[in-house]
Amino acid sequence: MQAPKLQKGAISIEFAFSFVILLALFYGIVGYTMPLLMSASYQQLASDSLREGLVWKHNRQASDAETQAYVTAQIDAAWMPSAWAQPCDGSVQFLTIDPSNGVWNVCLRHPAPNSILPPIKLMDIEFPKLPEQIVGSATLHTREVAATP
Repeated sequence: MQAPKLQKGAISIEFAFSFVILLALFYGIVGYTMPLLMSASYQQLASDSLREGLVWKHNRQASDAETQAYVTAQIDAAWMPSAWAQPCDGSVQFLTIDPSNGVWNVCLRHPAPNSILPPIKLMDIEFPKLPEQIVGSATLHTREVAATP
């Protein structure tokens, strides 16, 4: 059975409209789950690095500087590219140890999530709207407090 002459090409037009809608839906799903996945991954990496650094310091009786280097090596050896993991704003190292109150903190971030998944613009609507940065942080309060003279 042949299509009437007036309907010739209607399927390709319907496909073009449907494809744009399906592409936008797929990109939206991927675009909004990617920051959630990355945020969870950064949080997990910060927590794991903090635990490993604490165990490593106590097993080896290492100094704070050696422990910071070890935590940095653990983060660099993680699955994500090293350019994606940077210390948080106001910090030079991933690990911060405050000996006065025994607080350990590991903080890492990705400063530009748009470089991972750039937003697209359809009909003057830009999506996905990604956060300015993705941050993962873990804090631990130990019982070790430096003795004050």
